[in-house]
Amino acid sequence: MKPFPGVAAEAVALSVMLASARAVPAGSSFAVYLVVMQLLSTYLIHCPAHYLLGTFAGIRFRDIRFRRTSLARAFPMKARRFVGLLPTLTLSTEKPSMARASRRGIAAMYAAGAVASMGSALLIAVAATLAEPVLYSAPAWAIALGYLLFDIVFSPRSGDLMRSKKALKGLSHPIHGP
Repeated sequence: MKPFPGVAAEAVALSVMLASARAVPAGSSFAVYLVVMQLLSTYLIHCPAHYLLGTFAGIRFRDIRFRRTSLARAFPMKARRFVGLLPTLTLSTEKPSMARASRRGIAAMYAAGAVASMGSALLIAVAATLAEPVLYSAPAWAIALGYLLFDIVFSPRSGDLMRSKKALKGLSHPIHGP
């Protein structure tokens, strides 16, 4: 699929989910809604963030599609088989535009997905804390802190933050784009 329609569909889906929060009644069902919202938002905001910052940096994208996650390499051998089967939406970059882009632009494009995903989880937890009793926002904080810990441990080893770091150092461009 061409990247813009796919990224736009993700952004629309995320907007609809956020807007639907008003229809969910307060209480324990809202806590469940928040957890589902957090998990989906970290997934749905990731590619649009790469696309937006990459476009600003002059990077063009070929397509968006489901692929296996590159994070599997960071897991212990027994877990790799399972984690490697998880589908993730990925954007493929056009190599000539990557060659023309600055190292900082490439690094920003790679880091954008991880930062946006972490930020969305944290923002939802903060919003939950402001709107609901602590009891109902606790699961949202558990998800947000778990996601933050996951990105701190795994992304620098085999994910977007690793690619961003390599781009800043001027090492060869990582595989496939974000």
